[in-house]
Amino acid sequence: MKQLIYIKLILPFLISFTFFSACKKDSTGPEINKAPQLLSETLVTAIADSAFVYQLETSDPEGEMVQVSILDKPAWLNYADNTQTFSGTPRRDDAGLNRLNIQLSDGLNTIEREIQISVIVVRSFAEQLQESLQTAFENLTPGLAGVSVAVSTPENELTTAWTGSSHYAQPKPIEATSQYRVASISKTFTAALILRMVEEGYLELDAPFSNYLPIDGLEYGDQITIRQLLSHTGGVFDHLNSNVFWNDPNNYSTKVWNNSEIFQFAVDAGAYFEPGTGYAYSNTGFYILGAIAEKVLSESLAKIFNTWIFDPLGLENTFYDDYSMIGVPIQNLAESQRAYDYHLSAAGAAGAIVSTPTDIAKFGKALYGGDFLQSEHVEAMLINIGGPLGGSDYGLGTRLWDDLGINHYGHTGSLMDYRNILMYVPGKSVAIAVHTNDVHENWFDLVNQILLTTVNAF
Repeated sequence: MKQLIYIKLILPFLISFTFFSACKKDSTGPEINKAPQLLSETLVTAIADSAFVYQLETSDPEGEMVQVSILDKPAWLNYADNTQTFSGTPRRDDAGLNRLNIQLSDGLNTIEREIQISVIVVRSFAEQLQESLQTAFENLTPGLAGVSVAVSTPENELTTAWTGSSHYAQPKPIEATSQYRVASISKTFTAALILRMVEEGYLELDAPFSNYLPIDGLEYGDQITIRQLLSHTGGVFDHLNSNVFWNDPNNYSTKVWNNSEIFQFAVDAGAYFEPGTGYAYSNTGFYILGAIAEKVLSESLAKIFNTWIFDPLGLENTFYDDYSMIGVPIQNLAESQRAYDYHLSAAGAAGAIVSTPTDIAKFGKALYGGDFLQSEHVEAMLINIGGPLGGSDYGLGTRLWDDLGINHYGHTGSLMDYRNILMYVPGKSVAIAVHTNDVHENWFDLVNQILLTTVNAF
């Protein structure tokens, strides 16, 4: 009787629970199938003229296979269905935002997605250099005949740019082999030669130069050291920047000068100051250095430069000009209006070298950033001797600059309407050579633009 009562009591509860559970289950309805998903980035970057690969990553919440359909894509882009991979090489004309539209489906649900591919153009350094030169040439130096530039990069690659004419009055295109009178950049070559001779034991840097080449009658001639000649602190008269030289009736384009004639200008004029007490730029002092090399090595300066510098460094388009004049021109010379005003025997080691921008940049890199000289002598070239004595910031055959906040050094050159500069930037390991066969008041503005372009590129 008790068992029957228990069943009667619990039965209504069981019926109620069963009905409630059934109602709850029915209220949820069938499970909803979720749409597939795109997991890949939808904004990606491609570089023009470079291979591009984009891997689709998709997912389906229920684990179903996702089918991909291409609705729209750029013409340069290909699609591999078996790997769900897009690939291709955009051109520069494709620069900008390229849109890719796809459709994802799991058989039940379909979604559309847009992928944006931003194609950017990365200009090579050669392109940047040419554009910078062209812009500066047109905007900063209008009317300039022509300009050539070469840069030796940190990887020792040579990059060139040029614009304008290689003739001051004719539209004659500049070529890679166009040569320039590099003027006082010759002094850096001469300094390199003298320091190599010191390393080989032929000379002593702090010995009086008269130990090797006495010059009778030269004031302080027995005191001036080779280092002082290299730093313009010997007080030697400068014949090329003196009216005495230019007023000489014999100073015409075909006259070949000898050592005695050039020395005599300094003897007659006397010293600017006692050696080591001042700074005065002296072409004559560097001319004397060339004469010392000839005396000690018993060779012509042209042959010495070839043997000691040009050939070892592979400077195939560089030479010491001891022959050219009106009627005997230099074949590849970019001509200025005054290209043959006087025979460069008057300049000698101070300014008679002819070269190309590529050779000058190559030389600058080997000298300041290579192992052409022992490190102690490279360091000696960079000690500022002229500045503390009230002159230019000058070491040994080297000008020292910090223009635009950029530490660099090298040399300028100005002669017969040629303008040149060699710059080495140690912080970037680049050597820059800029040359023109004309004059312009904004020349150094153009030079600084090339310097900035190069420094910013590396």
